[in-house]
Amino acid sequence: MFAQEAVAGQHPQNLYEQLLTAARRQRRLLHVHWELTYRCNEHCTHCYLDVLRPGAVAPNELSTVECLQVVDQLADLGVVNLTFSGGEILVRRDFFVIAGYAHEKRFVLRLFTNGIGITPHVADQMAELHPYAVEISLYAIDAATHDAITQVPGSFERTVRALQLLHDRAVRTVVKTPLMHENVRQVHGLRELADELGAGFRTDLTITTKRDGTCGPLRHRLTDDDLLWVMRETLDSTHWPATLPPPDAPVCGVSQLALVIDPSGDVCPCAEIRTAAGNVRRQPVADIWRQSAVFTALNGVTRNDLPLCRACSLAALCVRCHGVALNEEGDLRRPALTNCRTALARRQVLIEKGALAPGFPVPLHLLANRTAYAKR
Repeated sequence: MFAQEAVAGQHPQNLYEQLLTAARRQRRLLHVHWELTYRCNEHCTHCYLDVLRPGAVAPNELSTVECLQVVDQLADLGVVNLTFSGGEILVRRDFFVIAGYAHEKRFVLRLFTNGIGITPHVADQMAELHPYAVEISLYAIDAATHDAITQVPGSFERTVRALQLLHDRAVRTVVKTPLMHENVRQVHGLRELADELGAGFRTDLTITTKRDGTCGPLRHRLTDDDLLWVMRETLDSTHWPATLPPPDAPVCGVSQLALVIDPSGDVCPCAEIRTAAGNVRRQPVADIWRQSAVFTALNGVTRNDLPLCRACSLAALCVRCHGVALNEEGDLRRPALTNCRTALARRQVLIEKGALAPGFPVPLHLLANRTAYAKR
């Protein structure tokens, strides 16, 4: 029904955007991100998870049968995009049973992996799934830096090999790189390496605390100088408008189209907001999606609901995350100072590029906290 509503009288090139708009209006579940395990064969220094070793006992993980039942439920709900992640998906011996069943159910599959377990045989199995993309974490253009982050000697060579093996099998790949103090000056080299490997390239500026609130990963965050450098090198000044979005516009899509399932079956709003809305062992996914108070409370939060952000002059330059605000400030309606710091750097570089006036205002709540966020 929502597809008919979306396409009536619309141009074909806008079909996907129209479908999303109609789906949001009807609150249709389209995207599921499923963390199959928290076991991993790397132990990355910046990881927000306390991962378990590959052979560790993980008694709370959903069984193969339970996973297949959830796949059936997601298919019945009309979910389109299904992402499998971890931990490391390939440490589950039943991964290809689960993913193969999802392929039979005609999901658009996206696979997140570090790649070090991808052999020619595994690459053949992945190609048979016809995934939309296999996204592989690569942290540097040199083995010393990459392996220091993964804490696995030889992981750089094995990750690069995985990208080559998949490319040889016409599998679409994406190199994913969280930018950190250790690797930010390699961003151009990483893009060139991705191009050589036939892969797309995507970066992320956000390094978060661990799920238990400990701050170890934050030592890898970009410094102020790092942040300004990468903005000067990569920012497209035509992408950022100086006009504020409407105050009644949703700030992010949390609870509108997507959810996260963790290895034990807990269902959460997103990767950052880990409040359990229910568990698939106790409730059907459809009931959790439609009836949980957790999703109801988050659905449709707008700038009007954010006491400081709704009047912020940097709103048009800010990629705000409710989850980061919740984890850092204890209140998802407060400014996330990580996002604020990035918006300030973006403001500075846009002024330097002539896209903003030199006097473009800085909101008072950021002036008052400038020392605090600079140290975070």
